[in-house]
Amino acid sequence: MDDKEPIQIQVADKRFWAQDESILDRAEVPEKKFPSYVEELKARTELAERKLKEKLKRLEEDNETFRERLSRESLKKVQLEKQKLLTGLLEVLDNLERALAAADDAAALKVGIRLNVDLFSAKLKSEGIEVIDPVGQPFNPHEAEAVGMIPVDKPELDQCVLEVLQKGFRAGEQLIRPARVRVGQYKG
Repeated sequence: MDDKEPIQIQVADKRFWAQDESILDRAEVPEKKFPSYVEELKARTELAERKLKEKLKRLEEDNETFRERLSRESLKKVQLEKQKLLTGLLEVLDNLERALAAADDAAALKVGIRLNVDLFSAKLKSEGIEVIDPVGQPFNPHEAEAVGMIPVDKPELDQCVLEVLQKGFRAGEQLIRPARVRVGQYKG
């Protein structure tokens, strides 16, 4: 029994964390043939980013086109409203010229001017413009500008509008021009 050669036993650790790293280094992995999951995700991300940038560019172009169209339409609407207002004013001017041409005396001229003032006031009213007439009302600095004071004997007339020197106008809630007025001041 002594003649026999000694038995050789080889132990191999098959646990995956205990494998020899040199074996893994020697293994050739064809990475280029089979892209890894990360590379695939990168490619998908780049494609999605390209599509997103293209869509963003199209949306920006659409937005700019919309703004330009809206600006043109707004300008056109303003021009139409301006033309409509001026057409009404030209009618008043025509009537004033006719009144001057036909007036031989002062009474006829006065009647012609009165008719034109009434026509002009009606045109303003049809456009939604109202006259501010604060006579007899307490002074309101939001609608009127006090340009003078008038002494009064009655305390109820103190700070009331007694005289309008220049009419004021508003369109709805928007003040166009404040009325220029004289206000009562009690000297009691």
